[in-house]
Amino acid sequence: MIGIIPVKKPARLENKHLLKLGNYSILKIIYDKVSSVMETVIYSKIDLSLPYVPDRSDNIIDLVLNLSAKYHEFFLIGGDMPFFTIDDLQLMMGKFSGKILVPIHSDHSFEPLFCIYSGDLKKGKSLREVILQADYIGLRDSLFSKYAFFNVNTEEDYQRAISIYDSLNKPR
Repeated sequence: MIGIIPVKKPARLENKHLLKLGNYSILKIIYDKVSSVMETVIYSKIDLSLPYVPDRSDNIIDLVLNLSAKYHEFFLIGGDMPFFTIDDLQLMMGKFSGKILVPIHSDHSFEPLFCIYSGDLKKGKSLREVILQADYIGLRDSLFSKYAFFNVNTEEDYQRAISIYDSLNKPR
């Protein structure tokens, strides 16, 4: 399995992937976790200090379709979700059976940026539509760690992320 971390130019919070939590950027925290479990490639639309492949796709849907053609199966992990755990990654990999595997929230929304994509995917208007057109398995979000799907999109999110990071990393 290969882990793919997409990074785009943020619309709401400039350089959000490069903001620090503790001593490391959000992206470095994510990259280190994923790369400890599987081969990892960052596809980025911005210049980074970490190794990356330039993302020349028009949008995330096109990126996912291109990755599907290249890798057939891959784990897509959002570049702004720093609090998933190694156990969350291993849960997904352990449950993967060849079909798309996606966490599903209690409101029935999908978590398409923490998803294992597999098979021949068809273009859709959203990643949810891409998933719905394919053979997929949903996992209840309650199986994952408390902040697994928290993402940083705004300054308020970032301030909350600092608080979460501090609470998770305070000495015991």
